[in-house]
Order: sequence, then structure tokens, then C-alpha cells
Amino acid sequence: MSRETSFGEWGNPAIAAEVYARCITPRGEVTLTRERGPLTRPEDHADAVESWTVSLRDGEATLRIHRLVADPLWLRWRIWKGFEGEVDGEPFRFTGTSALRRSRRSVTYEGPAIDVRIVPRAFSLRLVEKGEEVGFRSFSNQWELPDPTDHAVLAVCLFEWAGLEDLLRAPVLRDL
Repeated sequence: MSRETSFGEWGNPAIAAEVYARCITPRGEVTLTRERGPLTRPEDHADAVESWTVSLRDGEATLRIHRLVADPLWLRWRIWKGFEGEVDGEPFRFTGTSALRRSRRSVTYEGPAIDVRIVPRAFSLRLVEKGEEVGFRSFSNQWELPDPTDHAVLAVCLFEWAGLEDLLRAPVLRDL
């Protein structure tokens, strides 16, 4: 997964819709477009909320999340409340949990059109779709997805670009 922008530009709030990252996957090219999010509350402007659109094959399959920010620490703190979004025009919810017990940590994408979870297991991360394990991240930090669906690819890309791996680590190790 590559970023189209430098690390410094990545951390700055998005103003206009712009492609920030691209990735080549077995299902085609995935792009991340960030733009200013809905400023409906006073704190939205202070938090620099954004809308992120992850598109597969030039918009053939899309996952759009509202009210995100590029700062992983703020995102990790806020994700337990969840974010609303759309996947291929259908509403869905994007949430994450962290706990001391590994079995209680996860990043979840739930809605009528999508049911994907990323969970930690013994020494790797597992991708679970509709209750069935469909892939994992190897020790080399490469995702192994033998026969991925479009939604699984979009979920993995968003997970990596949002920097949510720390959320799935043990809180004690994460804060050292």
C-alpha cells in the first residue's frame, strides 16, 4: 500500500477531495480519497473531520466513512463509538474495540451489504467475513487473501490506511 502524499501532508486536514493513497490488489486498484467532512457541529471544525472514500476499480465498489480524521490516536479513541458510512450506497457502521483479552478486540464493518471483522489471533490478524475466516496477515505484514470479495479488500485497505493495527494490540503493550 502506497501513499500518494508525504507523511507530513497525510497528517494535515483534507480540504478538497484528493487521492491520498493507492493500492494494487488481486481485485484491482484501490484508491483512498479524503475530503472535508460534514461540519454539522462546532467541534467538527476544530477536529477537522473528513469523509474518506475507498474505491475499488474506479468506483465500481465503494466504501465511504464520515467524520474520520487522519490522526490515529484520535481515531483510536473515537472508534469505539463508531462511525456511520455507506458501502455501495447501503448504510453500514464501522466500529472497533480494544480490551485486555484478545478475544474482545476487533474492528468491525456491519451493515446489510457488509459483514467483515478483523480480529487478532495468536500471532497474526485474521479477516472474518460472514462468520467465516477468509484471510490473514502474515508475519511479513502482507495480507493473504486467497479469494477475496470486494468488501473484504475495501475493509483491509481502510484498516491499513487508518492505522488501526495498534487498536488490536494489547493495551499494556500499546502504551509502552
